[in-house]
Amino acid sequence: MRADDHPTNLRGRCLLFRASLRPIVVIATLITLFVIVPRSDAADSWIDDQALKNSFTSTLNRLFEKGGLTAGADLVQQLQAATKYAFSPPQTTPAKTPQEARERALSATLIIGHLYLCEDCGKRHATLAGGVLISPNGLALTNYHVLDSRTAIVFGAMTSTGQFYPIEKVLAASAEHDIALIQLRDAKDLPWIGLAPSSEIGDELFVISHPDNYFFTYTRGYLSRKYLLPEGKHPPRLQITADFAKGSSGCGIYNLHGEMIGLVASTNSIYYTKEKEKMENLQMVIKSGVPTESILELFTVSEP
Repeated sequence: MRADDHPTNLRGRCLLFRASLRPIVVIATLITLFVIVPRSDAADSWIDDQALKNSFTSTLNRLFEKGGLTAGADLVQQLQAATKYAFSPPQTTPAKTPQEARERALSATLIIGHLYLCEDCGKRHATLAGGVLISPNGLALTNYHVLDSRTAIVFGAMTSTGQFYPIEKVLAASAEHDIALIQLRDAKDLPWIGLAPSSEIGDELFVISHPDNYFFTYTRGYLSRKYLLPEGKHPPRLQITADFAKGSSGCGIYNLHGEMIGLVASTNSIYYTKEKEKMENLQMVIKSGVPTESILELFTVSEP
């Protein structure tokens, strides 16, 4: 990872604490742990971040103990070997309103993560990031670096309505462009979002992401620049003004028609001074994403 290019996935930390609670508070707390975004009104419901994180971690732990999941090491091997996949991304009709576009994007947004063994307490915890569904049968996009983990035990994905799916395999990937196409196990009839073939500087856009485990955060902005990274074959990036932070890797960048124009990738903090190896006077944070032009290169035309 370059010093000025910070991937935005997030590793959880183990926090141990004790508190004395009255019985009624204990009951209320236990109920809260099972509250996910309600299916009937997911777009405007109150989000319980701790409940979502607990639900993801406990569900993936339970499935791992049951057995039969693809091992994290096997998925990483697939990631490193994968190239292109025969697939024609389905398209959607344009959303009629920004609210409809937001609801469409929210329903296609995933929490993606893996279990790792905590060295402090010996328990399995979850590292969480994001992804986006692009087909009803569980094909989803995320960043390459979200899956590229030597400590991952197993991977899973959860929708905004609390549906949980193990990650079955990696179908296509590009380390250079920082993108990966994954298949969710036993997924069908899921909400998904179409890909816009391109976007223009000045276009309005929005992001739905998970900054620092503040899940399904909506931010608005503009496409401010298109640029090339300096390393390798100079992969293209989108520079946007909509906000995101660590934990948002793999989440979608969308136009107001409800189409995905890119994936959240990294941030670059610009400081005015550097004193004794310490950066001071933060001036600006550059938010960068992978454009759909790069994503579409993952696919070859599928046979009819």
